[in-house]
Amino acid sequence: MATGQLLNPGDHIYTECLGGSYYHHGIYVGRGLVTNPDTGKTRTITNAVIHFLGLDTEGKAKKTKPQCQTCFYKPKGPGVVLTCLDCFHEGNGLYRYEYGVSLLSFTFKTSGSCTPRSCSDPNTVIKRAYDYLRNQDFGDYNFVFNNCEHFATKCKMGKARCNQALLGTGLPGALVYNVTRRLTKDILW
Repeated sequence: MATGQLLNPGDHIYTECLGGSYYHHGIYVGRGLVTNPDTGKTRTITNAVIHFLGLDTEGKAKKTKPQCQTCFYKPKGPGVVLTCLDCFHEGNGLYRYEYGVSLLSFTFKTSGSCTPRSCSDPNTVIKRAYDYLRNQDFGDYNFVFNNCEHFATKCKMGKARCNQALLGTGLPGALVYNVTRRLTKDILW
């Protein structure tokens, strides 16, 4: 985030991965209750993020990091997780996803950073994120058709969208992506 920009609960945030070759998305929820799996003790953390984890670049579940001392998170495979902000962005750039941008801006901005669509109020967004966390029912991770950006946009808008997995950027990429999704829906779902 640029200096001076604060996060608000319900914000859709994203961070760079592999030098900016793709982005990891999540929902900033502010305060969150975490439990240490070793002791059962709980604590409230002030900068919590709910996000959908998938696979690493080799197609394996991420399991190599030690347990975080702030949020007690220890990678254990794909799924919806609650972590501290530091575990979410891992020291990489942190950005706020933009909603309601013009079609012109959407066409020329980096894929996976914005949408021309509007979003729900913060309380609804946070409720959706916690529901997916509690129920673990966001589905199986798929890099193109069910990833962390789908999760964050589903929480924000009630409908899953992914602009970074577009086959191209902006409006042309959105068209190709939607046609591809419709053509492969019966095969992949």
